[in-house]
Amino acid sequence: MKHHVGDALALVETQGMVPAIYAADSMLKAADVELVGYENVGSTLVTIIVQGDVAACQASAEAGVAAAAAVGKLTAHNVMPRPERGVNAIVETHAIEALPGAKLKALGMIETFGIVFVLEALDAMIKSSGVELIGYENVASGYISVLVEGDVSACQTAVNAGVLAVERMGAHVYSSVVIPSPHPQIAPILKRYSLENPTS
Repeated sequence: MKHHVGDALALVETQGMVPAIYAADSMLKAADVELVGYENVGSTLVTIIVQGDVAACQASAEAGVAAAAAVGKLTAHNVMPRPERGVNAIVETHAIEALPGAKLKALGMIETFGIVFVLEALDAMIKSSGVELIGYENVASGYISVLVEGDVSACQTAVNAGVLAVERMGAHVYSSVVIPSPHPQIAPILKRYSLENPTS
């Protein structure tokens, strides 16, 4: 989506994909803002950018910070009330296209260090509840994520089973979360990680 010159920006950056998606969902639900940018920056960093008026961006950033910190590591956040044109030009290089009419089921996500553990988690997730794999991402530096969808209880069962499977291998899950009713504006993010339509 194109950034509207004059709108404020709220930015939240996390270590890993799972806290970023959870932050994005929370930011969009907290205030009247639009998702304008999403970027896997590299070295495990992922950034969410939303636009709106200053008050909405401040509320959105607060919600995103709390969400990210609840499930993973927040690395940076900011609200820019009146970004200059040069800032807008850079934001637009990270633009994400809206998917009007998107309808999302509940979402379950797990992020581990290494593919061996995430595959064990995914196997347990699907076997435990019949959720469907909708996405996979190697964020960088060994951070690997899987995304599944289904009804809320199935996603919760799946995430619990995935975490337990990794712990049984003597490792730990870096981040995990269930989003019962994902905001429609996060649909383009999920599409980026689709195994059927890879764009990254």
